[in-house]
Amino acid sequence: MDSANSTIRQFLIEAQRRLSCHAAAFVAPARDQFQFHCDGPDAGEIEEMLRGIADTFMAQARSHAGADTNSPLIRNKVRYENGGPLIGRFLVAPVPDSANNFSSIASGDFSSIIIMFRPMTSDGFNEEHLPQATQLSRQLASVLSLPADPVTGLIARESMEKLVSWRLQTLCERCESSVLYGDIDQLRVVNDLLGFEVGDRAIATVAHALAAGLANEDALLSRLSGDRFAIFLPDCPLTKAQKIAARLREAVQARPFAIADESIPLSICFGAAVLGNGERSFEHSLAGAEVACKAAKDRGRNRVEIYHVSDTSLIRRRDDFSIVGRLRGAFEQGRYQIVGQPIASLLTPDSIHRYEMLLRIIDEKGRLVLPAHFMSSATRYQLLPQIDRHVITDVLNHLRSASARPGFKPLHISINLSGPTIADVTFLDWLQTQLDESGVSGEWLTFDLTETAAVSNMAQTQLLMSKLGARGCRFALDDFGTGLSSLTHLKNLQFTSLKIDGSFVRDILHNERSRSLVRAVTQLATAMGMETIAEYVETPEICMRLIELQVEFGQGYAIGKPRPLNGILAPAANLLHAS
Repeated sequence: MDSANSTIRQFLIEAQRRLSCHAAAFVAPARDQFQFHCDGPDAGEIEEMLRGIADTFMAQARSHAGADTNSPLIRNKVRYENGGPLIGRFLVAPVPDSANNFSSIASGDFSSIIIMFRPMTSDGFNEEHLPQATQLSRQLASVLSLPADPVTGLIARESMEKLVSWRLQTLCERCESSVLYGDIDQLRVVNDLLGFEVGDRAIATVAHALAAGLANEDALLSRLSGDRFAIFLPDCPLTKAQKIAARLREAVQARPFAIADESIPLSICFGAAVLGNGERSFEHSLAGAEVACKAAKDRGRNRVEIYHVSDTSLIRRRDDFSIVGRLRGAFEQGRYQIVGQPIASLLTPDSIHRYEMLLRIIDEKGRLVLPAHFMSSATRYQLLPQIDRHVITDVLNHLRSASARPGFKPLHISINLSGPTIADVTFLDWLQTQLDESGVSGEWLTFDLTETAAVSNMAQTQLLMSKLGARGCRFALDDFGTGLSSLTHLKNLQFTSLKIDGSFVRDILHNERSRSLVRAVTQLATAMGMETIAEYVETPEICMRLIELQVEFGQGYAIGKPRPLNGILAPAANLLHAS
């Protein structure tokens, strides 16, 4: 698949617009390459003419380059042969063989040219057109020199963005174009079962199916990354784009893909969004198409969805995308903070030496963003494992550094693990490697798991507890009372603590059922040799009532507010006492 073809096609359309030409052609004789664009009814006749005189123009351009190194060649009175009729006006510009090798033009050492054509009834080319032609030829060289995608041969995203920008300039303000965003269905399964080499072959197969399906369309196709593609359809209303996407989806599904005589089904989802009516941001439209594509995934895969700004579910996904993008940017740029909220004994005088780690994101203006504003989006788009690993890495690095300082007293740190993290079969080995490399003792760590996460991944949870428990790590059952089948599975999991969910603690002063539930959980935990921790202890009155109910530990603003991890690990932090 030749990624340059669509690039050159878009370029010829732009050259035709800028120089008010009737037709434009790209010629590379050594590679037997000829591309042509003309909107007129005489396109076939003109193409035949330009093919016939291309070699002559190449020779003249090389000869001209030696005499004038900076100017394209103007020929306003051209005949096929001496004495024959005039056939047109031409502007010929050499194309550098690379983006930075403009000296090749001065020496005549170039292998391709662009030819702009006007009929004799039009005005001739003049000196004012020379800088424009030179700029166009250099722009083409710059785009062609960008690397193509190695797996599919398609143009890269950077090239696509430049070409889309060119095409949008050729279209009138009222012209409606469209953008398609495609994502191969369940490619991860192919990668996991058959390896990434087979996965790359599947991506290339889909790319060929898309390119073949767009052969007769004015379209620009690019592989964005991974299993994702973008298609720009200039001067194409959304209704037509939807039909094109449906046809492409069918073409991918019909494309044969077999490994070792076994047929592997392939399918793709598309999202479509409009780009027009004064909207000139390709990125904006591509983001909308991506949102629609994600909706297609959620609604069953192998389908096409249209982005409509009035679709509330798509609006939510678009908001999620914005949040997820900022979240990823925050991690990449180090704009996040780990804070710790103290956990103190309610029944005995106790220096605070236990903290639960909490994540705070710092936005572009330096403001802290609480998890309530990003956690649901992170959950929906499967970022929780990345977040958990960031937190663990950061905490272990801080503990390692702090332990080397004089006066440091070991603290006990609680870290939350999400369900997707527990289900990740690579996580346990990764975590054990981090513990080995940091030198942090497992006795300093408690991992908090929710009921749902623990029960949904029972085998992985038991393996995690077995391996990490052998290193001294402890485990807390978080948000106890809100999950499913707690009592059924509790006896099979080696928890050391039960954290009573804050929804029962908040109204413990006024709700008898909440008090009864807290009392029952405390008695159950005591019988099973586990300690109890009440969350959301917000007032001294709640704290006193929990003491009456024999809850052992509390966590909340009445105990202490979250503080930056650096401050907690300072020796002075160990002098704090529970009230």
